[in-house]
Amino acid sequence: MEDEGREARVLLMGEKSLFVDEESAESGGDSASAEIKPPTLQPLFLTLMAGLLLATASVLALFASRPHKVSFVEDAVQVLFQEHDDAVQPVSRAPMHDFYMYRVQSAQDYSPENQNMGNIGGVLWYLHSEIVWHHWIRAGSFSSTPKTRIERFRVKTRSPTKLYQHGMDFGVTNVYDLGKCTGPFKCENLQYYGPAVGCEMWKGTHEDKVRIAAGKNVTPGNRFPHTQWLGVNHYPGAIWYSLPGACSSQHYWNQSEECKMREPSGHCPPGIKEPTGTPNCTYVYAKVGEITINEMEGIGSFSDFEKAGFKEYSRRTDKGEGMKFWDDKNSSKACQRRINSVKKLFAEKYSDQPDLADPPCDFDAETFYPHYPSGDF
Repeated sequence: MEDEGREARVLLMGEKSLFVDEESAESGGDSASAEIKPPTLQPLFLTLMAGLLLATASVLALFASRPHKVSFVEDAVQVLFQEHDDAVQPVSRAPMHDFYMYRVQSAQDYSPENQNMGNIGGVLWYLHSEIVWHHWIRAGSFSSTPKTRIERFRVKTRSPTKLYQHGMDFGVTNVYDLGKCTGPFKCENLQYYGPAVGCEMWKGTHEDKVRIAAGKNVTPGNRFPHTQWLGVNHYPGAIWYSLPGACSSQHYWNQSEECKMREPSGHCPPGIKEPTGTPNCTYVYAKVGEITINEMEGIGSFSDFEKAGFKEYSRRTDKGEGMKFWDDKNSSKACQRRINSVKKLFAEKYSDQPDLADPPCDFDAETFYPHYPSGDF
């Protein structure tokens, strides 16, 4: 950039100062003793024009040297930029959302990037449908690692510009397997929109229920990609989220530094407190608490509970044995009681933390995917 700037100055101004007496300079006199003439109107005008041209040339040289696309129409009124690693990106005008996400977790500690998260109803639905009916171990059908706790993260998100221009603050909920994005489709959305935070929920209308009862399809809306849970998930307001991380085309063990540069994480660089919506900064997060599943259920030890012959939940009877916490999976009232119980536990344990509402999940599959039900862009 220094060489480009110098070339621009030479082209616009030459090597001589506009205010140095040219006769003194040509006579070989010392520049320190050269006669300086007071500026007249014409040199002053030339100086202003030269400065304007220099600034224009510098800006053009700056953008010409960057591989990133910038919409001058979008930023004509307000031009804001986030500078990181020598890359200039326009800041999205989308609103920022500040809320909690939760994750069902084992005793292991690792980041929530390239992971699926949820609100309280979302993680309780996951536990109820995937975990607690395994009587011998509190784990999923394809995992041998027991789940022990529910983590709370305070998350701030901002939609990338392209997604916001389609009227959405959240994208599709991508699904991850050991750090690799496995759907929906071929995860083309991460290249098209950038690493946008995804959401999905399963609130149905009376018309939806009628169509489901008749064996007909319903519009996907924000129920995609797991539309099969509509009418099955009875946790009021349950939401799932996805947090796209770096190199999501590969499993954890194949995520090279080159791949991470090519496929940046939506997690903002260190030191940035609020997301900008740029391709490397769609969300920030911080873990702010956790509760154990044992304290949520009101037991001391899962091992002792299981050895005593008790069960957290039986899908056959829709009841627990030795506890009632998971009774009545298909009752919205019972599911709401469980949500309220978890909220109360977090509020009592972290009384200094604010009560933050879930943002609206405004993802719409048919708007998001221009050729839905195809995943092409």
